[in-house]
Amino acid sequence: MRHLRSRAGVGLAATLLASILAASLAATTLALSISNANPSVVVPTGVPTNVGINVTWNGTAPGDTLGAGTTFAVILPAGYTWTALPTFSASPSAPVLAGPQTTGQITTWTLSSFGVTSGAWSLTLSGGQVVTSLTSGTAPITLSVGGGQAMTIARLSASGATGGTLVPVTVSPRSVPADGTNTITVTFGTPSAAATCASYSSFTVATTGGTFSASTLPGVTIPTGGTTSVTVPCANFSGVAGASLTLRAPTTPGRAVITVTLSSALSSATVSDSRTVVTFTSPKPITEREREHARGASKVRFYAGSSACSTSAPTVPPPGTATFGLAVVNATGNGRLTVEVSLKGAAPNATYSISLDLAGTCTPVSRSLHTNGRGNGNLHVNLANPAKATQVWVLATQSSGPSVTNGSNSLFTTAATVVLKGHGPTDHGTGKDNAGRGRGHD
Repeated sequence: MRHLRSRAGVGLAATLLASILAASLAATTLALSISNANPSVVVPTGVPTNVGINVTWNGTAPGDTLGAGTTFAVILPAGYTWTALPTFSASPSAPVLAGPQTTGQITTWTLSSFGVTSGAWSLTLSGGQVVTSLTSGTAPITLSVGGGQAMTIARLSASGATGGTLVPVTVSPRSVPADGTNTITVTFGTPSAAATCASYSSFTVATTGGTFSASTLPGVTIPTGGTTSVTVPCANFSGVAGASLTLRAPTTPGRAVITVTLSSALSSATVSDSRTVVTFTSPKPITEREREHARGASKVRFYAGSSACSTSAPTVPPPGTATFGLAVVNATGNGRLTVEVSLKGAAPNATYSISLDLAGTCTPVSRSLHTNGRGNGNLHVNLANPAKATQVWVLATQSSGPSVTNGSNSLFTTAATVVLKGHGPTDHGTGKDNAGRGRGHD
C-alpha cells in the first residue's frame, strides 16, 4: 500500500487514514485534506430538521486515490430517522458511489470506481434531514470509512415539541440553576407563509424571568446588561430561521414564561403565538468539602471589552452589566496558583487564548479554552506565581471561531485578590509555634 500523507485536518485525517488502512483494500490511498463542519443541531420532537452535515475530502491524483470497494457508513443515533438522507457530490464528476443502502440506523455508500487519474478533486458528504421521537438528550451522527473507527460529523439535541404556528420556536433546556450564569437557548424556525408584512408589522419575544444576553436574530441588538424583551420587524422575518436568543438565568429561583407575540399591521391588535414555561432551580448546595476547597479562593466575573494584559487594572463595570462566566483564583501554598476558568454565553464553537496579569507581568497560558455551541467552556490552569502577586486579572481573547454581536469575543475579569498560603493580610508568618515552626496566618 502506498505511503499515506496527511496535509491538513490532522486529527480527523488521522482517524480516516486509520480507517482505510483497517479495510485492507488493494490500491487504496487516502492522503487528503479533510474538513468537517461538525454542526450541533437542536431537533424539536416530531419536526423534520436539517442537519447540515458537511464533510469534504480534497486530493490531487495520481498521488491521492480512493480504492474501489471503500465504504462510507453513516450511523444515525437511536430515536432518530432520516427524512432526507445526506448526499455525496464530487468534482470532477468521478468518483462514483453505489448506494445508499440502509440497515437499521446505518446507511452505507460503496465506492464503485474512482475515475480521477490526474489533477485536483474533491468528494463531499453534505445535507441530511432528520426527525426524532425523543424529547431530550444529545447524541452524535458518526461516519466510518472502510469499516474503521467512527468520527462525529454532527451532534443532535432533542428539545421537545416546538411552539408557535406563525413563528416556530424551541426552548432548550427548560430548567437550569438560578445562579446568574447558566443559560437557556431560544431557537427560531422558518416563519409561516402567513407571517407577512401585509398582516404583521413585527413580533416580540419577552421573558418574565432572567434576561436575554445574546442574540443572532436579524435586526436585534442586545443592550449592555441584557434585556427582557426584543422585537423583530417584519422586514427581517425571512432571516429568522435558525436564529437564537440566549436567556441568562437570574439569581433567584422560580418559574418564567417566554412568549412570542405578533403585532397586527392593520390595527393595534396583537396575536399571542407561543408561551413556554421555564424553571430556574435552586443551585446545588455547596458541600463542606467544596467549601473547604474554596477557602482563600477569589471568584471574579468575566465582562466583555478589551483590556490589555500587563497594563493598568480594568475599570469595574457598573451593576447590571452582562457577565460571561467566571474565574476562580487560588494559591496552592507552593508558590503556584490554580485558576478555574468557566465561560458562559461567550462566542459559540470558538477557541479562546487565556492570559493572566500577575503584578504587571502578562503570563499567557499554553492551553486554550474551547466553547461549545452555547458559548460555554471550562479550563483548569496551574501555574507559577514567581512575583507572589496578590492581585490577578484573567483575560480571554478569542483566537478562532465565529464573530458575535454581544461583544463576547474579548473578555476580562475584575481583580481577583489572592491570599498567599502562609501570608495573611497583615501577618507574614514570622511567628513560631511550640515546635519552633513558622506559622502562616491565612
